[in-house]
Amino acid sequence: MAQRVAGTVRSAGKADDAATAAELELPNPRRLLIISIVAILLLGLSVVMAAGYSILSINETAISAETERAQVALTAVLRDGQPDAAGAARLAQDFVLNGARFGAADDLGPSEVAIAVPGSSMQLMWTPRRIGTELAQHLAPIRLLASALFLGGIAIVLNRLYRLTRLLEARRRAAQELAARDALTGLHNRLGFDQQLAQSGNGPALLYLDLDGFKHVNDSFGHGAGDDLLRIVADRLRGLARDGDCVARIGGDEFAFLRLPPTSRAELAELAADIGVALSEPVRLGATQLQIGASIGIAMGSEHGDDRARLVAAADAALYRAKALPGHAFVFAEAPTISAAA
Repeated sequence: MAQRVAGTVRSAGKADDAATAAELELPNPRRLLIISIVAILLLGLSVVMAAGYSILSINETAISAETERAQVALTAVLRDGQPDAAGAARLAQDFVLNGARFGAADDLGPSEVAIAVPGSSMQLMWTPRRIGTELAQHLAPIRLLASALFLGGIAIVLNRLYRLTRLLEARRRAAQELAARDALTGLHNRLGFDQQLAQSGNGPALLYLDLDGFKHVNDSFGHGAGDDLLRIVADRLRGLARDGDCVARIGGDEFAFLRLPPTSRAELAELAADIGVALSEPVRLGATQLQIGASIGIAMGSEHGDDRARLVAAADAALYRAKALPGHAFVFAEAPTISAAA
């Protein structure tokens, strides 16, 4: 029994390592897609903000330069005349101050700037050129084309990311399923059995099986024949499972059969007898025909509560008692009653 438990622990350790490797090798696809979308949106936002800042900076620089030029122009006009309509017209025509006029401070338009007229309460007002805005308007077709190309590129990237996400998700599920499967028989391994047991709800029943005479088959016919025998046993056990049952190879020649509730002692005894009959049917390995059997320990969750460890320990103890008996037998963990399985 100690060797069987040790083999089970080693098998569980390998399955856990496989599951851990699968988790480490594959990033979370949904998280990858979300991070990529956020990164693209932040990139687009940073480009828009940088363009807006550049436009404002160019406008401020142009207005500052035009204001300095307006100071010089105003000095020249006042030297030859008065701050009147004629002077404003000269400022607009000769010094290219768009919409130049003289007026009170409270008459300033929303897009105009103004400078004080020396020796007067009036101000020179005009609409300065906002070169950054003009440049953006002139480049609008190019910007639209670049934006379309950028959005098209984003769409292509997101499409690729979506496909990659689906591929990674499928590979993640396949890796997790593979980690929970026994490579030889296709049944659940110890990891898959533990997962199914944890999700089995209240009152599941557990049958632990150990093949009788398996070591003799390995020693007499080789490990290849032993592997073939394990596959045949797995197929026969799989044929007895109903929807919701879990059939697992725990390790070596030990199997587990988990039946979900509702169930009864009579139903489990019938299932154990069916397993005994199925496994006692002759097996042909090459030119040799042989017959095997199994010892079975049965534990009912309804009699052990929700403690999964107690359920497994009870089934294992019942199996140990069954193997101590002659022939192939099944034993219930809670009672000393013994019945012949084959």
